[in-house]
Amino acid sequence: MRYLFGFLCVCALGAVPLLGCGETSSCQGVTCDDDEVCTEDACNPANGTCDFTPVGDGTVCADGACLRGDCTTLITVSGIVNVIDRSPPPVNATVSVLGTSLSTTTNERGDYSFGAFAGDWVLQASQEGTWGEVAPVTVPSPGPFDIHFAVFTDATIAELSDMLPIDIDDTKGWVSLNFEAASGEGGETATLSEPYLGVWTWDAEDNIVLSDALLPGSANGLDFMNVELTEELTVTPKGVDGVNSCELTNPDSVYLVMAKFFVGVDVSCTPVP
Repeated sequence: MRYLFGFLCVCALGAVPLLGCGETSSCQGVTCDDDEVCTEDACNPANGTCDFTPVGDGTVCADGACLRGDCTTLITVSGIVNVIDRSPPPVNATVSVLGTSLSTTTNERGDYSFGAFAGDWVLQASQEGTWGEVAPVTVPSPGPFDIHFAVFTDATIAELSDMLPIDIDDTKGWVSLNFEAASGEGGETATLSEPYLGVWTWDAEDNIVLSDALLPGSANGLDFMNVELTEELTVTPKGVDGVNSCELTNPDSVYLVMAKFFVGVDVSCTPVP
């Protein structure tokens, strides 16, 4: 596993003393006390002692990484980051767990693997010169857990902006809805809790067109552009009256809208009896 932080967490067990500032030792960086609480010791020149302060989530410790002050086992998360472009450049993307120090970079093939905490988290993939992806996920325990990401080059987004045509603002976000089992007759739509400007989908000939609802015979995607940023987006899907009803596939997921990132939302539709 690869980590951004190379500190070693040394747990004090039984009668083994915790090394710190003093005549015979120096401060050790990230340590654990007898309760395995992650702290950072810094020498205090005034009295030759160590000042212990909590360290951030994701800092490496003996049993994995620090989570809310405790050494926590990590789950292996791996996958591929794809660059969406006509001629994909070599990938050197970053994959990270939002709100923590857990992070890694992809190899030349776009593969990545790193340790993440079990539970509900938001993962993100990004690369310079692209629009990244942010994804709310539940990392299972035990793992491993696989998830693939896509990033869109600035050139690809510029082409999309010209085709629509709308001005796509890289200080806003992108929300992409996938209507699973849509009727094919078109008409499925959704509302967002935040303002946006521009909604697009495909027509039956696979042309990208501005539309706030699915079209007959088209793919099942509906994409909202220039969405205002928020940490908790509410998406309300709507089926076609008398044809089907639609709801979020994962209704408990918390969706973030971040500048120059897209977030995917899965919607399940069922026929009306």
